[in-house]
Amino acid sequence: MAQKITFLSQPRTLSGKKVGQLRRVGLIPANISGDLEKTVSVTVEAKKFAKIYEKVGDTSLFYLTVEGETADRPVLVNEVQLDPVTSKVLHVVFRQVNLTETITAEVSVEVINEVELKNVILATLHNTIEVEALPQDLPEKFEIDVSTLTAAGQMITFRQLNYDKSKVKLMIDEAQLDDPVVMIQEVKEEVEVVEPVVNAAATAETPVAGTPAAQPPAAVK
Repeated sequence: MAQKITFLSQPRTLSGKKVGQLRRVGLIPANISGDLEKTVSVTVEAKKFAKIYEKVGDTSLFYLTVEGETADRPVLVNEVQLDPVTSKVLHVVFRQVNLTETITAEVSVEVINEVELKNVILATLHNTIEVEALPQDLPEKFEIDVSTLTAAGQMITFRQLNYDKSKVKLMIDEAQLDDPVVMIQEVKEEVEVVEPVVNAAATAETPVAGTPAAQPPAAVK
C-alpha cells in the first residue's frame, strides 16, 4: 500500500488585495474546491508546498490537513498560479475528491532516453493524455522509452503505453488507440539551387563572333 502523504494548511480569512500580506511572510493563499457546498480558503507555507508539489505533481493523491478540522481532505493539486516575472507561486487551488468515484485528469507524457539515429527528429504529438480513474489510481505520468525506436517512421501508440488498464481508462475513441503519441520523423536535407546571374546590359551590347558590330547611322547632308 502506498504511503499516505499529508500536508498541513491553515484557515484563511484575508482575501482580495490583502493576501499580499501573506506572501510577504512566506505563505501562499489557496482554495479547496471540488464537490463541496462552499470553497474553503486556506494558506500553506511556500517552501513546504514547493517540496510536496515536486513530489506529487498534478495527479498524485495526498491529504490536506486544515488546522481545526478533525478529518483530512483527500486532494489533488488542481491549479498553480505563478508570478510571470519571478515564477514564484502566487496562488494554489486544491481539488478535493471522493475516493469512491472516478475522476478525469490530464496526465503528463515524459520521454526518457534518446533516439540513436541521424537525420531524424522525435515528434511528441501529445504532451498530456486525459484519463479516467479513481483518485488513488491516477498514473503519476506516462513514461515513454524512445531508445526502442530504431528507424524513421516508427512510433509508440496509445495502445503501447504502460499503465494498469484494469484501473485506468484513456479518454479517447477506440479508433485512436493505434495513433502515435511519439514518432520518429526523417529530416530531409534541402539542396539550395543557385541561379546564374546574367548581365542583361552586357548581353545586349556584346556582338556575336563573326557578326560586324552595328555602325552608327550616317549623317544627313
